[in-house]
Amino acid sequence: MPTRLPLLRSLPLIVGLTLAVFLAGACGKKANPVAPVKYVPKGIEGLSYAIKGQSLIISWSIPKLNMDDSPLVDLKGFTLRKGAFPAKDYCATCPDIFQESLWIDLKGPESPGIQVDSDRVEITSQRLEPGTVYLYQVAAVNKKGTSSEPSATLKVTWDTPLSPPRLTDLKLKNEGVEVLWDAPQTLIDGRPAEGLSGYLVYRQVGPGSWEKLTPQPLTDRFFVDTRVKEGASYRYQLKAVRGVQGALLESPVSEEKSIEFLRVVPPPAVQELVAVSTPKAVQLRWQGLDSHLVQGYHLYRRTAREKVPQRITRQIVTDTIFEDPQVQPGVPYFYSVSAVGSAPHAVEGPRSKEVEIQYLP
Repeated sequence: MPTRLPLLRSLPLIVGLTLAVFLAGACGKKANPVAPVKYVPKGIEGLSYAIKGQSLIISWSIPKLNMDDSPLVDLKGFTLRKGAFPAKDYCATCPDIFQESLWIDLKGPESPGIQVDSDRVEITSQRLEPGTVYLYQVAAVNKKGTSSEPSATLKVTWDTPLSPPRLTDLKLKNEGVEVLWDAPQTLIDGRPAEGLSGYLVYRQVGPGSWEKLTPQPLTDRFFVDTRVKEGASYRYQLKAVRGVQGALLESPVSEEKSIEFLRVVPPPAVQELVAVSTPKAVQLRWQGLDSHLVQGYHLYRRTAREKVPQRITRQIVTDTIFEDPQVQPGVPYFYSVSAVGSAPHAVEGPRSKEVEIQYLP
């Protein structure tokens, strides 16, 4: 007759195994807690590079807000990840790989080559190998150790940059400011220039930041800045761009020049002037010029006996229509119109071709 003792003895073993499985599940490694969005710093903006002599300067803006736009009051520092690969072996479509991580604490201690201002961080690298692709990625970290999303990777293909172009002149044009320059003759180490791919033009308005006006390098050695306002002051500087292993390497910036935009070039002649008789006057109409070129117009009239026309408008006409009541029936008149440039100079342009009309009310 079978006994139940073996079954009774196995029961604690089954219960023990079940309990062990339960405890193992309950005591397993927990996932990292997810920080509320309001405690997560916003990502890094403005990660960029500049060249000064043989040094590469990496910089970025210090975030001021959390992800929910609340003030970021507990920023502790940044993690900077760096990678370096021979340009000839670098895979641009492969995932980014970083071999080194650097911690930058806002409260120091100060380190050589690291400069922290109120709004921006700069890292200066001097031991650079020509023919190397350098990768940089930055994240902000608060005092609780919560990190922002990493920035987009900044990729710099390093070689010896070109010397900066020589900014030769700024000229006032009717349509804007013309920037002129000479090509660099050497690399920054004195060797003959090579690999020139074009130029970049930068502008500063008042105390504002520098803005790149040319998204792509220019191959010409001039540029006309048409986004200007009368009476405003502008500063310009340039960079030469060298092609290296399929990438573009910017030179140090050129010396800057400044200019105040005042429209001193007279506007062009007005076109399509038409004259018609109305019951009480001669009505004149014409094709208007762009409003940023002119502030108005003057009208001129002469008779067949007069060789020199007389201006008949005491004030500038801002419209493109004008009526002259000072006319006599049956008399032929000759009319012309001129455009007046923007203030403060208000340079008057040439008169249009004359139109003839015999006034018949």
